[in-house]
Amino acid sequence: MTAEAIAKALGGRKAGAAWMARCPAHDDRTPSLSIADARDGKVLVRCHAGCDQRDVIAALRARGAWDADARRPTRFSRKPDRPLPAEPDCDAINRMEAALALWRGAQSAKGAPVGTYLRSRGLTIPIPPSIRFHIGLKHPSGGVWPAMLAIVIRGADGKPVGIHRTFLARDGSAKAPVEPAKMMLGPCRGGAVRLGPAGDALMVGEGIETCLAAMQASGRPAWAALSTSGLRALDLPREVRDVIVLADGDDPGEAAARDCAWRWKREGRRVRIAHPPQGMDFNDLLLRRAPRIEEVAR
Repeated sequence: MTAEAIAKALGGRKAGAAWMARCPAHDDRTPSLSIADARDGKVLVRCHAGCDQRDVIAALRARGAWDADARRPTRFSRKPDRPLPAEPDCDAINRMEAALALWRGAQSAKGAPVGTYLRSRGLTIPIPPSIRFHIGLKHPSGGVWPAMLAIVIRGADGKPVGIHRTFLARDGSAKAPVEPAKMMLGPCRGGAVRLGPAGDALMVGEGIETCLAAMQASGRPAWAALSTSGLRALDLPREVRDVIVLADGDDPGEAAARDCAWRWKREGRRVRIAHPPQGMDFNDLLLRRAPRIEEVAR
């Protein structure tokens, strides 16, 4: 199985030296999965929306688009006599360092174009310090665009592990005309963009705009886990006892909300799920002047 074969099975297209397609591991509205042939004969897949590689491969295998044997490496075909020591994930470390370098080079998000973009989404609350503005980031498809950056934090120690990038039009009136317009950088799974401080009560959702909309509507703090796999992997601080999960209005979003709600209930927390109408999220509801978050949480 080659990168081209996998991409065509997903209805993808060529993008430079690689291929881009909709990720089968989440409800991908714009292509976020990059697929490329490596020099050693392997196929490299990466979901820029943050899905774990294992989830992507499992979803590809379920579709018959991943041949587990065709690209099996032969360097470790003999079982080692003793367990090998764990090695640091150098690629993850490099991506994290690259992400944090971009974050340090960013500036306040107040004003244009980040403020303009958020207002276009109906968001008028103060921009939290976990969001910054970068004057120009190179997109994998070519071109340099202004971007809204959000820092991704993981663990009780509040360690930054990556960033989320939203590429913007020059004037901030919309997302940039590139695919994907939203990408992560760094080992973000299990982390979140902490848009407000965690206390006794916390809202948790996938998208940044979704969580900001819920904050604006309810006055409660929220964290954005950035993807369905990120939502499932998110660990909450011990002090959070009352959780509202902001489900996205699609099957993958509802399933992820149920999974994390079940886990957090087993931890002794009070958990409710807020359900938007099918095909919508809470930012869509804000734009339509929908009911308060508490009215749809159950």
